[in-house]
Amino acid sequence: MKKSIIALVLGLTLMGCQSAPQQQTDDLKLANTALLNGHADNALLIYKQRLESTPDDAELLFLAGSACNQSGRYDEALHYLKKGQKISPSHQFEREIGRSHLALGHLEQAKSALVKAVNDAPSDDVALNSLGVTHSLLQEYQDAREVFTQAIALTPDSVEYRNNLALTWMLDGMPHQSIRILYPIYQRGEASSKVRLNLALSYAMSGDVEAAKQVAAQDLSQAELERNGQYYSNLANQFDGEVR
Repeated sequence: MKKSIIALVLGLTLMGCQSAPQQQTDDLKLANTALLNGHADNALLIYKQRLESTPDDAELLFLAGSACNQSGRYDEALHYLKKGQKISPSHQFEREIGRSHLALGHLEQAKSALVKAVNDAPSDDVALNSLGVTHSLLQEYQDAREVFTQAIALTPDSVEYRNNLALTWMLDGMPHQSIRILYPIYQRGEASSKVRLNLALSYAMSGDVEAAKQVAAQDLSQAELERNGQYYSNLANQFDGEVR
């Protein structure tokens, strides 16, 4: 009888020992699913709880940093990502560090980190796109076009990357090139509101105010369209003779 009780106690103890790792694994799966589905705050809570017991876990530090980036906690993201990069350097850490700096407006720091990420992983289209955005904000439009083109070669169906490429042409005073990229997306019915309004801006900069208003009308109220119509006219006058 005594042996049976001991066996039962040991069995329960072992079951308890087995349930903790299983619970941790399930929690991590739940957090990763939440992160993938856009619930970064929920994921971050779980990652933080796990980090309390394993503060030097590079994977958890990366996941926590990524969740912070997704939820707009960029300073906090840098805390986790820089620590993780010291423990286990990788291009993924550099990419996310670069994206944190980009969101905070630290353009040179963002550029430095993202260049490292792209050099280490030339097929990382997310890093390429973020580097392109950084180049654009630094008004390095040719460099931006080169990396956006590389990102599009890797992910040819990305409307976001094509929109960003178009913006480099528009900001560089060449709206006709921007229209060449955006109009086919618009024509196929795949354009988001952002893409349509960028196409409208491109038309305005090229001097075609009516086309700009026609495109923008799908996303603006009548009052907004009237205000934007005046803005488009001003743009057309401003860029008259300057457009290349």
